[in-house]
Amino acid sequence: MAEVKKVQNAQISPVQRAQLFAQSTRQKWQMLPAISGTPGNVVSFSLPKVGLLSKIRLLMEGTVNAVHASSETFDAAPFAPFSLIKNIRIESNLGYTFFNLSGRDLYFYNLLREQAESVTPVTANAATSRAKNVLGLVADAAADGGADNVCRISAELPITLNERDPIGIILLANEETVITVTIEFNELSSLAADATGFTFTTTGISISPMVETFSIPAIAQAFPDISILKQVQSKRKNVPGAGPFTMELPTGLIYRKLLLYVEDSSGGVADGGITGDLELILNQADIPYRVKPRVLSAINSDQYGLTLPDGLFVFDFSYQGLSNYGGARDYIDTERLTEFWFRFQAAGAGEVTAIYELLSRLRG
Repeated sequence: MAEVKKVQNAQISPVQRAQLFAQSTRQKWQMLPAISGTPGNVVSFSLPKVGLLSKIRLLMEGTVNAVHASSETFDAAPFAPFSLIKNIRIESNLGYTFFNLSGRDLYFYNLLREQAESVTPVTANAATSRAKNVLGLVADAAADGGADNVCRISAELPITLNERDPIGIILLANEETVITVTIEFNELSSLAADATGFTFTTTGISISPMVETFSIPAIAQAFPDISILKQVQSKRKNVPGAGPFTMELPTGLIYRKLLLYVEDSSGGVADGGITGDLELILNQADIPYRVKPRVLSAINSDQYGLTLPDGLFVFDFSYQGLSNYGGARDYIDTERLTEFWFRFQAAGAGEVTAIYELLSRLRG
């Protein structure tokens, strides 16, 4: 206790503050009341004003009945069941958006971790699977009542940088702040690669949110720094045709991760849509990253223990031997940049989606 009092009376370093936070608080997991959702509609809920928010988990479950006159199975859409989510957002009433992603993009983001294979959807033996993400693919004739399929999505929305560092944590116990989660659903046909001839129905989607919070420390010196917010968002740009392609990325914030997903003009994906190297360019001249697609794909496999989907490439500036636990050494601070570009030689027309994890410093 004498050491704690001594630190209280002195200016403390970030390391000391983190140590005091670990000593003075504890983790809490709390389930919120379940919410019912329906395909094609929107659900929204606010978080309770308790503690310091570090993570949100969403368990979305439903039974999908599939009817077809002759087929006994259907093919899953790319990245199903996450394809059922049209958009998911976490916002505050003060104008900050912490997450704003499609279901597909959220799936990509959830892959950036150790043991990434746990995120991969299971479709075989779906009825009895304990996997996080599950979709059954069975159909039957209408006369037999169709076939019921398990549909389960377990989505993780981390607010802090990782399980260790409280950077990005949000003070919920504040009457002036309201944090809202909004989920927009696609129609059930979005679960199938080709829904022609199929009829899909459901009795509803049950959404069970869980919040991970930490208790508020009793001493001020143990209170975490809440002046830095983490934001995860995306943007898309069309590739007009073969030749050099440049995508301008937002400036003014700090990049911690950058995911790039390249599609061809038909919506399919293939690494062959890229010729030459992938480049990240600062102020039009400085190119700190220039790498062949196959080399970056191999690096990503080493980082996450999983071969990423075709067309997906990740520049992970937070990786230093362990996924998501590196320091700020390789972060790209674009506050003083006028241009930040992603560039490659395209083999043909298509589209590029950039998903980025940013850090924002609050002013004042």
